Amino acid sequence: MNLEAARDRLEKIIGKSNKLEVMLEVCSILTELTERNGAYPIIVGGLAVEIYTRGDYTTSDIDLVFFERQLVDRCLTGLGFVKWGRHWFHEQLGVGVEIPGDFLEDADPDRVVKLRLEKGHVYVIGIEDIVLDRLRACVHWKSLSDCEWGRRLLLLHRDKVDTAYLLEKARSEGIDEVLSKWMEESGKSR
Repeated sequence: MNLEAARDRLEKIIGKSNKLEVMLEVCSILTELTERNGAYPIIVGGLAVEIYTRGDYTTSDIDLVFFERQLVDRCLTGLGFVKWGRHWFHEQLGVGVEIPGDFLEDADPDRVVKLRLEKGHVYVIGIEDIVLDRLRACVHWKSLSDCEWGRRLLLLHRDKVDTAYLLEKARSEGIDEVLSKWMEESGKSR
């Protein structure tokens, strides 16, 4: 896909009411524009939670990890996004993008999920790592919202999560007590 085709595809979603679909389409377009260069954005943060909760959680922006910052900056500019501080914003779409890091921190890149969409695909941080992300915020920041959503993610995906990985990571960080409670609630044994 070239930038002109990407802009045409973006034009078609302006005014679409389903914000999740719009954000996923933006991510899919960015993925197609950058993947041929050996780099691709990975969805993290609130949008990952929204994806894994099937829209029960909602977010207002897209958080992406992307190690080729100049490439993604060029793509976002070419798509009509304007940079405001550390955020990019597309006024017509009402979508903001933030690139909080160049690589996955405290997450296993081998657990990243390739999510196929109607048009294209996106990459999303693995379910275990987004649960751990919310767990860290729950424990360290005392964020009740992150406690609730981390617990919900674990409950929702209890049959798919790698319990051993979760526990190993949580123990190594000293945050396994809360995780153990969540696991008991979900019916997962230690």
